[in-house]
Amino acid sequence: MKLDKTYQITWIILNAVKNLRIGKVKLAQFLKGSQSKNVKQISGKVIYGGLMWYDISTITGFIEQLENMKLIQRKIVSGHPYNYPILELTEAGNLVLEGKKQIQLQVIKKVKPIKVGDSEKETYKLITQGKNIKEISEYRNLALSTIYTHIFKLIVKDYIQSSDIIPGEIIKKVNDAVEKLSKPTVKSVKELLPEVSYEEIRCVLADLKRGGKNETRNFSARG
Repeated sequence: MKLDKTYQITWIILNAVKNLRIGKVKLAQFLKGSQSKNVKQISGKVIYGGLMWYDISTITGFIEQLENMKLIQRKIVSGHPYNYPILELTEAGNLVLEGKKQIQLQVIKKVKPIKVGDSEKETYKLITQGKNIKEISEYRNLALSTIYTHIFKLIVKDYIQSSDIIPGEIIKKVNDAVEKLSKPTVKSVKELLPEVSYEEIRCVLADLKRGGKNETRNFSARG
């Protein structure tokens, strides 16, 4: 199928949303065909790399247009021990996909402004390109701790999820530790997980706090 018409791009995105349970950043990386560790585990799924000739910012623009059209929507999924956001089809979106209705999209290079500093914006751009934390640190010639601070701020501002950049096995360890604590903090989780860095714990807890507003736990992103 040739993608010479933008409504076919719509079908590709809607099909990916229907078959995957992931957020916006990871979806854009998946459709780009990124080799990032964040999407490697789902690289065998349908439509992986389906929009590979577009850059990440353009793909993100397509996704946001479909959100504005109410064809896809963000949903908070109950998780254990925290809630997390994914994208899902709306009823209208499902009708468009099943009926192969023609929905035109525009190539928009401009991405949503980030209400953080210029340095955090640069780190965000590299994350959307599929670079991992070490690669970002080396590329920008900045300390890993600085990059983690950027990531923490981006999570708090709801632009990324911890799962977009923190390895899944680390997130699982932190989640398991949180279950054992009545009031998790970076310090208390670190005591249970000496092998996990303070920065990684801080980022995962920030995501728990943001996504777990309906939880009874009082998650703290500070030690």
